[in-house]
Amino acid sequence: MQNDYVEQLTNASKSSYASLQELGAINTKALQKLMDLQLEFVSFNIEKGIEHTKLLTNSKSYKDYLSAESELAGECGTRTMDFTKQAASILSESRDEIVSWLDKGFESVEANVKAPAKRTTKKANALK
Repeated sequence: MQNDYVEQLTNASKSSYASLQELGAINTKALQKLMDLQLEFVSFNIEKGIEHTKLLTNSKSYKDYLSAESELAGECGTRTMDFTKQAASILSESRDEIVSWLDKGFESVEANVKAPAKRTTKKANALK
């Protein structure tokens, strides 16, 4: 009896460890994608900051400056929306993977859990 108990605990520990490794891999992959996207976003903003500075120093007239600034702002807004959509997509994909991981875990638990034996109480036996 005691060996069965130890074996069950060992199997549960191994299963839990493997499951947590899977979760760690999902989180690591999502974080890596988000960090890559963040680096790309920072690089874009630095590049556009340099362009903005050049506009300030090279514009011949206020009208030229406003026209170029408007175009630059539009480009920045569009690109920022693209970055936001990409981040949302990464998070959505990660959520789907985690839901799948949870479903697999619940299925594993359901398969390993045995229904408890029916217990009779003294009161129930006395009524018979």
